[in-house]
Amino acid sequence: MWVGKISEIIGSSPRSFEAAAESVLARANRTLRGITGIEIVEKRLKVESGAITEYRVRLRLSFDMAPRTETYW
Repeated sequence: MWVGKISEIIGSSPRSFEAAAESVLARANRTLRGITGIEIVEKRLKVESGAITEYRVRLRLSFDMAPRTETYW
């Protein structure tokens, strides 16, 4: 039986939406194992003085739950 979980994470980059998404994935990989998919939920831009200064993304990450382990007391 497969069990999965979904988590939403927000990230940003001064370069591009793609760079923002890659930074989210890199950070998520440090603590989540078994990421199986990414859905881009939202894209936003930060604008200052008429220029784009930051690209922001909200991603929905799907990942496998860790297999059940037996605890012995």
